[in-house]
Amino acid sequence: MRKITIKGKNYFVPGDWNEMTAEKLCFLAVILTQRCTVQEAKLKMLLFCLRGRIRAYRRATGNGYAVSLPGMNVYLTPEQLTVLSAVYDFLFCETDKGCDLDIRLTRNPFPVYVLKDRTLAGPEDGLTNVSYGQFIMLQSWQQQMKSDFNTALDNFLSVIWKDGNFTISEDGPADLFKEVDPAVKTVMFWFFLGSMRFIQEKFSRVFPGTGDSGGGDIFDIQQRIVDEMASGDVTKKEQVKHCLLYDALYTLEMAIERDEKMKQRNK
Repeated sequence: MRKITIKGKNYFVPGDWNEMTAEKLCFLAVILTQRCTVQEAKLKMLLFCLRGRIRAYRRATGNGYAVSLPGMNVYLTPEQLTVLSAVYDFLFCETDKGCDLDIRLTRNPFPVYVLKDRTLAGPEDGLTNVSYGQFIMLQSWQQQMKSDFNTALDNFLSVIWKDGNFTISEDGPADLFKEVDPAVKTVMFWFFLGSMRFIQEKFSRVFPGTGDSGGGDIFDIQQRIVDEMASGDVTKKEQVKHCLLYDALYTLEMAIERDEKMKQRNK
């Protein structure tokens, strides 16, 4: 957590994505659906986390804002608010297309999500208990999001949020996600994206470069993993899907490293 001081009083706010509670993440998801600038989004997050309220005021010394915080009221200039809201710079990054979310969420904010008469159980932090078969299915549904995002998202989430208990089955009851709040579904998807970013950095040989799939063709990567894990035995390829994703990626990472060393020796 990060400490900020306002008029001599200390407050603590999240310092990275994994310190954001599910409630705070959902609030971020909601405000990003509204028409607001990045600076406005950071300011709204600051006020929400501090449980503060704000209103504009006009004084002889200049315009500013009256901010109501728990236990105190303060008057701040626009410049002071900008400095304070900079604690949420970690949420965004500059890209070729402008300012975008810098998603690094690897802690599952919804390991359990309760519906009216059902309970959805999600994966462990960083997707460490997800199977390779589930990974393939997730990639397939992610591709379909380009044509029908909402339908594909429900099917996507059903792969790793299961009815009752988490399993490594590759399908699930997508209809249940019609009951899930849209902000919650957005945060669940952020968790996947942040975890995949972590995985891509951890297995940099498997996912070289950058891009939507972490560099390289994702379907080529999938086939290479199956071939390596099955050792060329086509009868074992179905079994590979039941392996943990991390085990499959580690096997391919070591194989690529071995090939690199061999090429170096043969130069």
